[in-house]
Amino acid sequence: MKKTLGSLILVTIFSLAAFAASSNSGTVQLADAVKVGGAELPAGSYKVSWTGTGDNAQVTLKQGKHTVTTAAQVVDEKHPQNGVSTKTENGSRVLTQIQFRDKTLVFHETSATVAGQ
Repeated sequence: MKKTLGSLILVTIFSLAAFAASSNSGTVQLADAVKVGGAELPAGSYKVSWTGTGDNAQVTLKQGKHTVTTAAQVVDEKHPQNGVSTKTENGSRVLTQIQFRDKTLVFHETSATVAGQ
């Protein structure tokens, strides 16, 4: 009985941890190359994760070995589907927002940390 209860508690804890971790991450498809915080990202599928809330979030976009981390604002907003917003600046596409179903990540115009290039 104690072993079963202990196992049930562990499964519940791991499930909650996985749920909490997944609420601050998602996947986004970039149809075109874009700049984020001055770093160039080629078109493709990216795993997006963030830490922090409000104006003090750090967002990481990862594709294979390439990782870019930059500052952003996390806004609680509902969207019918995931998407991205860009603008053209000096002839380049710049990523301004990533919209997930319940959050919007608004990128600050700061530099990014790039790894794996």
